[in-house]
Amino acid sequence: MATESGQFQLPFREQLAYLKQKKTLPTASYKDIDSRQHDKAFVVAGAMKADLLSDLHRIVIEAAESGQSFKQFQDNFDDVLGKHGWLNDADKEYKAWRANMIYQTNLRTSHAAGRYKQMTDPDVLKRRPYWRYRHNSVENPRIQHQRWNNLVLPADAQFWKVNFPPNGYGCQCTVDAINERQLKAMGKTQPDDEPSYDDHRSDFLSAPGANWYPDLDKYPEPIATQYVDATAQAGLLDRWLAQTASKVALEMAKPEFKDISKTQISKKLRKLDDGEQFPVAVIPESYKTLLGIKTQSILFRQLDAIEQAYQSDFGHYSNIKNLFGDATQSIYKKDNAFIVLIELQKTYYVAQLQVSSKEIFLKSYDIAPKTKAALDKLIVGAELVYKRIK
Repeated sequence: MATESGQFQLPFREQLAYLKQKKTLPTASYKDIDSRQHDKAFVVAGAMKADLLSDLHRIVIEAAESGQSFKQFQDNFDDVLGKHGWLNDADKEYKAWRANMIYQTNLRTSHAAGRYKQMTDPDVLKRRPYWRYRHNSVENPRIQHQRWNNLVLPADAQFWKVNFPPNGYGCQCTVDAINERQLKAMGKTQPDDEPSYDDHRSDFLSAPGANWYPDLDKYPEPIATQYVDATAQAGLLDRWLAQTASKVALEMAKPEFKDISKTQISKKLRKLDDGEQFPVAVIPESYKTLLGIKTQSILFRQLDAIEQAYQSDFGHYSNIKNLFGDATQSIYKKDNAFIVLIELQKTYYVAQLQVSSKEIFLKSYDIAPKTKAALDKLIVGAELVYKRIK
């Protein structure tokens, strides 16, 4: 929490996990990525060098871990500036302003993300199914936020997906998870009606910690590839896939899934989709030109991951980043889809990709069929657009 002296105290596991799982990403402006993308990327506007970003990321984590005051953080910030020669032309007041912005934004948002993680735990949701908006008075408060004070809505209300605080620059509002007894103690017999709000704003678009990735198409291929590699090495993809598989298994254990068709199962499982998607591979420029596509990132949507968890498993996804490169053997095009065959350690794998107007989505990834007949069935009607010449 933040005290009047500006010190964030009592760090907790989920807050630190949120900060530590972020990967550094160079940005020229705060407009380069939106609030959803901040969940997985640590950025500081204008910090373009990897070692500078790494040091800034480190001192933010240290500030959260040890509950540093702003003055303590500012001293560390000044050390980093001196080490890297960043902001050399800026005056003392501007440097102090930048330090405060980085300190307040990262610690306040990570604290909110940690709370969101705790409050969305299934066991917590069972015990405390309602969320209460708490406005905290600050200088020049937002009138709309004041009106929302003590607003109580179900935890799964659409309102929270956009307005979970901080939901504006300098916002100090918070959210409490409450139970039925606490709801009645407020003089309410049921949750409030969901209020109107602006869901088309350009900043603070989502609950901190609820989303996954930056727009990798905005970055040079080496940086995008480095980001995908770093998230894979950190185990973020594996954990996301494991969580998705666990959700599917728990849902399918319910009696309502007994003796129904595969089509019905797939339809029922769609309710588990919360819109997350994960970048799993980067397409080199040479392949983009060959395939006539503009995007360089391949995304795996949770909706498709849910279907894969039901139909198969994720045992081979650790090598998905090798989809385009030296391992690529052949690529087939069929309507708005690509079928990619790769070879790794004498084993063939097949990926099926869906192409939209702006994005490419991974639909499935598995060991390729063993027989020629099965493989021919997979690519029937498809056009061969690339084949590696040995």
